[in-house]
This record gives sequence, C-alpha cells and structure tokens, in this order.
Amino acid sequence: MDNNLILLLALGTAGMLLLFCSVILLQIRSQNRMLKMREQAQHAELQHQKDLLTAAVSTQENERRRIGQDLHDDIGAALSGLRLSLELYSPPVEANDGYQAFKGRCREQIDSIIKEVRHISHHLSPALLSLHGLEAALNKQLQYINDSSGLSAVLNNEATDVVGQLSLETATAMYRVLEELLNNTIKHAAATEITINILAQQSQLLITYHDNGKGLPADNAAFINGIGMRNIESRLSLIGAQYQLGVPGKKGFEINIEYPLPQTKPAHA
Repeated sequence: MDNNLILLLALGTAGMLLLFCSVILLQIRSQNRMLKMREQAQHAELQHQKDLLTAAVSTQENERRRIGQDLHDDIGAALSGLRLSLELYSPPVEANDGYQAFKGRCREQIDSIIKEVRHISHHLSPALLSLHGLEAALNKQLQYINDSSGLSAVLNNEATDVVGQLSLETATAMYRVLEELLNNTIKHAAATEITINILAQQSQLLITYHDNGKGLPADNAAFINGIGMRNIESRLSLIGAQYQLGVPGKKGFEINIEYPLPQTKPAHA
C-alpha cells in the first residue's frame, strides 16, 4: 500500500512537472512569436518609411528636372531672343554713339543672366551626372564655384573607376549631399578653401569633405537638427551610407562619409 502511494505521488509529481514545463514552453513560444511579429512589424514600418522617403526624393528630382528644363528652354530662349532683337535694332544715326554704349551694357547684362539661368538649370538637373557620372558633375560645380565665389574648391578622386560604376541613384544622392555641403560652406563658413577627397578602401567608398572656415560651434545641436543636415541624412540613409562629423568647436568643418560598395557575385564557371 505504501509503495502504491509513493508511486502515485511520484507519478503525480512527474505529471505536475511535465505540465509546468509545458506551460513554460508554451509561454516561451508565445513570447518568441510576439517578438517575431513585433520585429516584422518594425521592419515593415521601416521599409514603409524608406519607400515614402524614396518616393519623396524621386518626386523632388523629377520636379527639379522639370523646372530646370523649363528654365533652359523657355527663359533661356526668351533671353536669347531679346539679345538677338538688341543686335538687330538700328537707331537713328544721330543717336548712334549713345546707343552703342547702351547696347554694350545691355548685351553684358543679358549674357550674364543667360549664364546664370544656364547654371541654375544645370544645378537643378545636372545633365553631366546622368551622361558622364559623379566626378564630371562635381568638377563642373567646383569650376563654377572657383570662377564665381573667390573660393578655392578642389576634388581629389583616387577611386575614379569605382565612382564611375556607381548607379545613377547613388551618384545623385552623393551629388546632392556634397551640393548641400558646398552651399553651407559658401553661405555660412567664411572659408577660403574646400577639399573633397574620394578613396576606395576594401569594400567601402570613403568621401571626406573639408573646409577651412569657422567649423561647427561647440553646441552644434542647431546644425544637426537643421533642414540641410536632415536632407543629408535622408539622402545617405537611402543608399545605406553613414557619416561622421568633425570635432565641434574646432576651426574648419569636416564630414566623413562611408558608403558600402555592393558586393559583386563571382562568375560561375
């Protein structure tokens, strides 16, 4: 009788332990399922945000392209027509001397406006970027800065082959980021020199932008939270690139950009 009681107690205890373990396992499985669902929801939300950002950037680029084309075709053509009309007009002989001086001044102003409209058009939709790649578009922009602003802007590209193989999406993102940085330097830095270095190292493309201006303030929260920096972060996040700012409170501004190069699949024999 005692043996039977002990056996029943043992079986009961084993059953309770089995039930307890089953409950624990079910709870663990339920928690894992919830965690997985939560991760999937977060991934879906991140992907949704990325899709929205991609659509917004694509719309912005399309609008830039349209406005740039309109400027080039409509405003540029109108100014060229005005210049032609100026050349064809012949005043009375007695007014010729004063008119020639006036004509020369008008010709210079119209040519200056045509040049500026052409630059704005290319700035909004750089044809060189799609035709000849990032390096050509950057050199064109730096040449304009050197000619018009008094700054000395230099591009040192030690990864010409790699840069030439970038997709149009990646090249456009890089161009817009560097364009934003150049505008910041021109408007706010009081700098005299700009240097852009591009280097391919292992599986990354490294871009360093540096100017010798005022640099970041010790409290750089306003700069980091500004519209320009948010645009830079958005552009870089779309292509999977990261950045690191230089030391706040130090003379000269610097930002280092790291872009992971796509891995090429080995060809099958």
